[in-house]
Amino acid sequence: MLPDLEPFLGRVRALFPDTRGHGLSTKFERPEDYTYARKLEDVLLWLDALGVNEAVWGGVSMGAALSLWAAAHSPARVRAVLSISGPPYAAPPEDRAWWASHRPLVEAGRFEDYFDANVRLRMGDEALRRLKARPERYAELTSRLRLHSVASLLALLDETYTRVDWLGDCARIRCPVQIIAGSEDHFPTPAMSRRLAATIPGARLHVVDGGPHFPNRSHRAEVQGVIADFLEALGI
Repeated sequence: MLPDLEPFLGRVRALFPDTRGHGLSTKFERPEDYTYARKLEDVLLWLDALGVNEAVWGGVSMGAALSLWAAAHSPARVRAVLSISGPPYAAPPEDRAWWASHRPLVEAGRFEDYFDANVRLRMGDEALRRLKARPERYAELTSRLRLHSVASLLALLDETYTRVDWLGDCARIRCPVQIIAGSEDHFPTPAMSRRLAATIPGARLHVVDGGPHFPNRSHRAEVQGVIADFLEALGI
């Protein structure tokens, strides 16, 4: 999210952790080690080490869902949440079927082929073509997968596609929440995002017309405008 927050870096202290299994953080080979509960434990310990008691949490996709989980389960540590395409839902049957059909790519160590298929699923063929037209960026992203063993990447993705629905937990959230969704996203769909906004008292919802799963990439200026309004409402 660094490019999304660049206009605000003069007035916020922005922290960008890699949760377990991502980036340079520790990899595990059991799905149960990648749950939101385990990820939250890590981030809270990290914030303790930095001397941060309360923060505005936010992210896109998994990072957004983790932020919602934190607000529901550790409310004293969360001042507000910015959730872009964060799904507190079980993966829909079609996504589980997609993973079942593409899991052999990871089993065979064909991480780049899996990456391509995942980008097509989330962003479409055109987004993949644009990314591959930037070979250095494509190599940077796919090289991160190569930090995994086959077993650790399988564990990470198996956990992702076997999560259960936890929308009900979000009814506990009492801090300010801004939800941003893409109108073309298939998970979470706009209807799912509207349901989430209705579940959290006082939550704000902005749907990006024509936006995919990562509307912060395809419609960055619009998303930055929503972030600016939310930060202003928080007095930041």
